[in-house]
Amino acid sequence: MSLEWLKSARGSRSFVFATMLALASGAGLGCAAEDGEEGGTAEEEGGASTDDITNGDTAERMTEVKRQSIGNCWLYAVASWAEGMNKRATGEDLNVSESYLTYWHWFEQIANGGSATEISTGGSYAVATGLIDRYGIMKEGDFLPNESSLEMSAAQARAETYINNSLKNGALKERDARRNRETVRAELNKAFGVDASRQERMNRVFGRAVTRTIDRSYLNRRPGYEVFRAKDVVTAIPNATTHQSVNVTLQDAIGTGSTWSRSGEYAHQEIDFPYSPSGYRAFQQRIQRALHDGAIPVMSWKVDFNALNSESVFSLQELARRGPGINGRQGGHMVVINDYDAVLADGTKLAAGTDATPAQLEAALATDTKINFFRVKNSWGADRPDRWQNAAVLGYHDLNWDYLVGPIKDCPEDATNASQCTGNAQVWWDVVLPQGY
Repeated sequence: MSLEWLKSARGSRSFVFATMLALASGAGLGCAAEDGEEGGTAEEEGGASTDDITNGDTAERMTEVKRQSIGNCWLYAVASWAEGMNKRATGEDLNVSESYLTYWHWFEQIANGGSATEISTGGSYAVATGLIDRYGIMKEGDFLPNESSLEMSAAQARAETYINNSLKNGALKERDARRNRETVRAELNKAFGVDASRQERMNRVFGRAVTRTIDRSYLNRRPGYEVFRAKDVVTAIPNATTHQSVNVTLQDAIGTGSTWSRSGEYAHQEIDFPYSPSGYRAFQQRIQRALHDGAIPVMSWKVDFNALNSESVFSLQELARRGPGINGRQGGHMVVINDYDAVLADGTKLAAGTDATPAQLEAALATDTKINFFRVKNSWGADRPDRWQNAAVLGYHDLNWDYLVGPIKDCPEDATNASQCTGNAQVWWDVVLPQGY
């Protein structure tokens, strides 16, 4: 259902499921991939919204769907989260550069000794927000101008190939070279195709050998040169007590503290999926309340592409019909939650993508409401006839509750036969919500 009426009507910490992430090449979330990809005015009571929140082109908090070319869905999800909160506050589209954050993710891996012969594209919500803390954000058009209007980055895929070759046989083959931060930066600039002008501007902010970072050198001044601190980016975040949307900063949304433990009135927190079915409904209600108030939840889950049907729906029924996905058709993934579909106790259906009244949404929080599915904004691109033909909204997927609670058969990455899928895997791992939800 549409949740936009609230705009005017009311104004583990980071689980690392190393054994469950089929495509992880390092610590953190390794994103599900397939087919050549590495990852892959409302009125008062009773009024109807004029916006459909599931429409990625017009909804006030959803920005354009993008398509990952490597296994960094976690950066796309966090970028979409930041873009959406900024759009709620400003009404403008902020095209956060995932390539810029990927650049710094790889820099830290290599310069800190975390890569030997292959870069890891995997990560997590906590890693992503930590990168923003240290390096801020850039708009795609400012970092890689040629990719500012592209749905999928070709530069990232080329960069991965280049850096892996450099680690194996090139300038970064030797340990001493990898410890030389200027050398690492030079190789990353070549890998991503960062032009001389942008290199110089980044050097002015961070230094050639990265002797400065945002969190240490720019506490009281802006870095400039198109690099934005999280504290310079406005976002709209709901207050769990008043249910009013408040304009604060992206830094407020991230919070303060260590990478794995964040504090602050509006700091988002990672909430683990409950171990027992007795906690399922309360978990759903927390997400519903956050969505009702205009939050943008981030979720991590396990993909089995054999559960995906032509209507862009993941279901246990489809998975049972086709059997568990082998040959790398499983993997971890991160997305943002956009909407949900529910049936009330009296049989009233609140369909995703349609308008709902305040009274209906309040009723949807009842214990006996049945959630059919959660609708998520994905990073697999919009028009994808190779994966689905009849999506309710291009680039969005419906995750049936039966699939989310699983469990599903866990297939090793190199499995070539379903008989090798002997273990069970949890599907939904965690969700990120604002403080208080």
